[in-house]
Amino acid sequence: MPYWAVTIPTLTADGASGVHVFIVTADHPDQARGRALARAEMPMSQRHRRNAVLRRAALTVAEITPRWGM
Repeated sequence: MPYWAVTIPTLTADGASGVHVFIVTADHPDQARGRALARAEMPMSQRHRRNAVLRRAALTVAEITPRWGM
């Protein structure tokens, strides 16, 4: 199953921007998007980004080839 890097831009209440990146496994990019968004909505993820708002329209998905263990 391929690995995907899903990058979701964020915006804080004071206007600062950032990104929240998730590495997920999925058969298709749409499935990777859904898995990353599900993780992004988890309380632990929201705390990690200090409740910054997700800019879903700007989300990107890229297939990656991990090189760990090489």
